[in-house]
Amino acid sequence: MKTFKIFIAVFLISLLFAGCSARNDLSELSIVEGMGIDYIDDKISVTVQTLNLSKEGSGAEALSGNVTMNTEGRSSNISGAIENATEKLSKKIFFGQNRLIVFGMNMAESYIDKNIDYLLRSSDSRSDVKICIAEKEAAKVMESKENDSLVPSESITSLLSMGEKSGFGASVTTNELLNMYLDKTSDIYLPVVKAEKKSVSVSGLAIYNQQDLADILDKDETFGFLMLSNKIDTGFLEVKSAELGEIGVDIINSKTKTYASYENGRVVFHAKVKSDLMLDAVEKGHITTLTNRHLQNIQKLVEDKMVEYCKRAFTECIKGKSDCLRVGENLAMHSPKAYDSLSDSWKDAFADSVIEIEAQCRFKKINENSKGD
Repeated sequence: MKTFKIFIAVFLISLLFAGCSARNDLSELSIVEGMGIDYIDDKISVTVQTLNLSKEGSGAEALSGNVTMNTEGRSSNISGAIENATEKLSKKIFFGQNRLIVFGMNMAESYIDKNIDYLLRSSDSRSDVKICIAEKEAAKVMESKENDSLVPSESITSLLSMGEKSGFGASVTTNELLNMYLDKTSDIYLPVVKAEKKSVSVSGLAIYNQQDLADILDKDETFGFLMLSNKIDTGFLEVKSAELGEIGVDIINSKTKTYASYENGRVVFHAKVKSDLMLDAVEKGHITTLTNRHLQNIQKLVEDKMVEYCKRAFTECIKGKSDCLRVGENLAMHSPKAYDSLSDSWKDAFADSVIEIEAQCRFKKINENSKGD
């Protein structure tokens, strides 16, 4: 048995070194960090962001400022456009480190099925790449210097991840997108980003009805959507009181439980939100000593705001017949018989569904800033 284990170990080590020897030297590759895809002049335009390993300088000097370069390629399809960009780079493009794919709005509005097909079939596709939509051209997003960060695509992916946990933007990977696309009743959603002067910001959430762009949720609806999807860990809400003025509240922990049922001939989507809060700034806190009554009133204002945002998000999904909240999937889990009878005509059943939501909040901390200015 000991001899057999030694043999297996030697065999695995041999495979490891054989794999390493087959790899290309980094200097012979154009290492992709991000990619933008647009539809321009009846052609697919791809902007690949690659590491610029020939940047002048050494040591700390070489690792300061932007260390990437962008190259465009055009063709009648995505693969051909990538090949065209490769010819301009004169090096083989390597997607093993790719972090981000940005679809321009023209692509997102009319060609999402072709985009999905590329992600399904291409050998370049990776399961953990973040996917988003540009408010305008994807190329503009790729050209953003992200405040002169080393790798702009990496900064944008971090923005998307942080945005989801904080309630202002979603984070969707290739694998998650394909799972939503292939599910019988679910629809896809993708964050929308905007290229600004020196950086990129999240501007909304695109929701789909099958292959059609149904709507783009605003920031408040995006917050409600993410809360219903149990994506938010922390966040910030502002409420207003006649007595205390503008009040800032931090969400320091949040959990949402959902299920769907079939009641009186319609689907009901149930959601229960529980959040821990920290009171931040109170405009008139220096005038009035905050009592338990004040805290209870603020808590109620926050609960009402959460319910409002969640209902607005659900309503927009219903209007667009976009089940990106996975109501059908919830129904399949909790009422499989009802799901079986409705799944073949799910869009009609979903369009008639309603939401029942409850929010429960409690204060865990009070920031010193809550006393106001």
